[in-house]
Amino acid sequence: MPGRLHVLVVSEDAAVRERLADELPDSVGDATTDVRVSTADSLDAVHAELERARIDCAVVSAEVTDAEGLSLASKLRADGVPRVSVAGSTAADRDLDTLGREVYDAAHSAVGSLDYRALFEAVNVGLAVRNLETLELVDINQHYLDILGIDRQSVIDTSPLYVTADIAGYDAERALREVEAARDEGGAVFTWPIEGASGGTVWIRVSLTVAEISGRDRLISTVEDVTEERRRERDLAAFKEAVDAVDAGVTITEHDRHVYVNQTAADICGYSDPESMLGTGWGHLHDEPELERLRETIPPALEADGEWQGEVAIRRRDGERVPVRFSITSLEGDRNVVVFQSLSEQKAREDELERSRDFLERTQRISKVGGWELDLVTDTLAWTDQTKRIHEVPLDYEPTVDDAIEFYVTDDRDRIRELLDRCRSEGVPWEEEFRLVTAEGSELWVRTHGEPVIRNGRVAALRGTIQDVTARRTRERELERTNAELEALNRIVRHDIRNDMAVVVGWAELLREHVDEEGADILSRILSTGRHTTEITEVARDLMETMSGGGVETRPMSLASAVDRELAVRREAFPNATFAVDGEIPDVAVRANPLIASVLGNLLNNAVQHNADDTVVTVSAAVDDDAGMAVIRIADDGSGIPDARKSVVFGKGEKGLESTGTGLGLYLVHQLVDSFGGEVHFEDNEPTGTVVVVSLPLASVD
Repeated sequence: MPGRLHVLVVSEDAAVRERLADELPDSVGDATTDVRVSTADSLDAVHAELERARIDCAVVSAEVTDAEGLSLASKLRADGVPRVSVAGSTAADRDLDTLGREVYDAAHSAVGSLDYRALFEAVNVGLAVRNLETLELVDINQHYLDILGIDRQSVIDTSPLYVTADIAGYDAERALREVEAARDEGGAVFTWPIEGASGGTVWIRVSLTVAEISGRDRLISTVEDVTEERRRERDLAAFKEAVDAVDAGVTITEHDRHVYVNQTAADICGYSDPESMLGTGWGHLHDEPELERLRETIPPALEADGEWQGEVAIRRRDGERVPVRFSITSLEGDRNVVVFQSLSEQKAREDELERSRDFLERTQRISKVGGWELDLVTDTLAWTDQTKRIHEVPLDYEPTVDDAIEFYVTDDRDRIRELLDRCRSEGVPWEEEFRLVTAEGSELWVRTHGEPVIRNGRVAALRGTIQDVTARRTRERELERTNAELEALNRIVRHDIRNDMAVVVGWAELLREHVDEEGADILSRILSTGRHTTEITEVARDLMETMSGGGVETRPMSLASAVDRELAVRREAFPNATFAVDGEIPDVAVRANPLIASVLGNLLNNAVQHNADDTVVTVSAAVDDDAGMAVIRIADDGSGIPDARKSVVFGKGEKGLESTGTGLGLYLVHQLVDSFGGEVHFEDNEPTGTVVVVSLPLASVD
């Protein structure tokens, strides 16, 4: 019969004790019975053994008595221990096989003894019985030994700490607290680490119970190996932590109700925490039309394929609609795993990208600039839409390099091939203008730009732009034609009109002595008009020279000489006006050219012509050494210039109120002063009138 028997041999004869302890285990029961033999030589030793462990049968010499001379048999009877008595003189001579059968039968005949043993070994949990006070091990079943990975003899005399794994917090103090809890409350359940046979840690769930066995209170512990369970719990906790940390919403639904929600899912759906979302269904998170669409599409897909993916609009708790990408996978038991991610930022980026593309497209159209890229690895050429519009080809047109070159006029093709080859082989960029003929036959001028794209130290691609510059080229041709016409006009002004008007004025001067008083007034008007016309030709001549580039060259010019000369001319031309000099004109050289006379002359004319005949014009000048400029001020006492017009009077065609001028004089002044590197502006004069301030750069001393 399988099981375990603990036999106590009691004899004062050491030889008897030794023989039975050595040979009796092989004579009791069969090979399936684990027999342990303990020995005692006195009643006190018997008492100690009975306290320490469960005894299934005692082999007692008849001569062993207590202090009162009573046989030990009575004592063992009171403790309910089966016994076999032998005479001391014959114990060592007894047939051990016979004695073994008697011991086995005595143990078996005890009420529940071997049945308890069989049950003790048959249960599928580890069982251990300990002394309630000393925690010494009384009994242990094989399942417990299997969990520990050690044999019975190695553990029978140990305490629980002997097999405890070296893990912080699991020590004698903690074990004692658990035992005290079991003593006080009748039981306790906890997990505990022990060292496995392979050296690893085995986690066991311990259940302590205080129970009476054979008339004594014992501490019964049942243990289960929960190492795998703890690993699964740890893995589940790590998985949950990972799912909570992932940047996507994850939920598990059961019968369309959420039974698990991670924090990201709660955030996307507008819930303060995952717990608030538990128990809700997706019906709370969609508008009715969206919910109806999902009901029509998702269940059939789950039934057919076990999964569904797509974009869904979620209505958050605050009412905001959020686009998300859904992935649903069906599980057993009407359960689904839902993984979803907000597309709000992606949609915003897509919208921004679309706006950028639209802006770029509009910019390309307005500026008529297209882009291109030649991949040297695949030898493929890509054009932007605007480049295709420039070539007047369909937007789905896919060009080759040879096709692109064929659009250019024959004379330019070799040059384009040369630029491409140099950029490809040497990384040399280019920017040049060529003529091309579009697919619709239009002839254009285009400005092309190309540069290398370097990857891993090699030219991997060519990239550039193409711009329609036909309009600019047309304007340049028109400007050249206009310049030619202006040059012709300049010659006419210089020679024909000016010379003819000089003749008219000269002949009119000769008539002064031949007209009466009434004719003198008419003659004066003729002379005034003639001189004014001559002035117009001079202004126009100077302006055309400036516009054609004649006013760009400068050299040192004496400021005092130029001012004195122009004042002398204006005093003669306007005898009723007063021209005064405030202080002395500095004897310095300014950077200008002979057209400085036109600057000063036009400003002096302007001061008189826009005011009364008796206008007082005051000229002053100073040197600003820090700025390296000579500053000339021409002030009049006329009506002045309104503030709103001070910034525009230098525009071409501008005239003052009641002005009889051409509107070109001040424009010419501005153009000339600017070409000299100077500045000119108007200020108010006190108490009335205008001051024009001209700053001219001082000529450097060679």
